[in-house]
Amino acid sequence: MTQIYPLGRGMRCTCGLARRWGGAAALVGALFLCAVMNAQQTDRARQIGKRLMCVCGCNQVLTECNHVGCTYSHSMLKELDDRVAQGSTDDLVVQSFVQEYGTTVELVPPATGFNRWMWIMPVLLPLAGLWLAQRAIVKWRKRGADASEVAMPAELMERARRESRVDGDA
Repeated sequence: MTQIYPLGRGMRCTCGLARRWGGAAALVGALFLCAVMNAQQTDRARQIGKRLMCVCGCNQVLTECNHVGCTYSHSMLKELDDRVAQGSTDDLVVQSFVQEYGTTVELVPPATGFNRWMWIMPVLLPLAGLWLAQRAIVKWRKRGADASEVAMPAELMERARRESRVDGDA
């Protein structure tokens, strides 16, 4: 039975356990990295992959998904390579991914139906807000001007003049 001892700074494990498992972990990591790197072979596949999102929930572009433990990106990249190798057009490849995974797989949603409003609203709402603010300011100014033009009775005006003359002379 191999014993594991706590290691301090400058101490080495004499049991060899760390060397054996460390090498195995490095080998598994290298195999995984090679599989992911070989999943995409062509520039065309990379360009198409930049138009798609990974569906694992990481909200990253398919070709750049680095989500730890992602179960989708590798298989999606393999499918992408297979479809490019078959000679399908870019739009056909993207459309086949949309049919399989839904519209959430597209990086930029199409500007049709409800999505069209999502393209228009960032422009329309600030303009509507500016128009409403302008209308409110005009209304407030008009209300202020109307209030200053309120007619005062003649006897109040005369009294104000008399009192201002008396206060001004003193």
